[in-house]
Amino acid sequence: MNSGTEISRPPSFREAFRFWLKLGFISFGGPAGQIAIMHGEVVENRRWND
Repeated sequence: MNSGTEISRPPSFREAFRFWLKLGFISFGGPAGQIAIMHGEVVENRRWND
């Protein structure tokens, strides 16, 4: 959820592409590990959840 003080914006294609490329290289831990990395990076750090 957005805290109300931050304005989230959708990622640019370049930002999204670089993130997914990076995630592809960090493919250890199987799906559960990747989901945890995605959640931490995409939802908590970058706030791409709107």
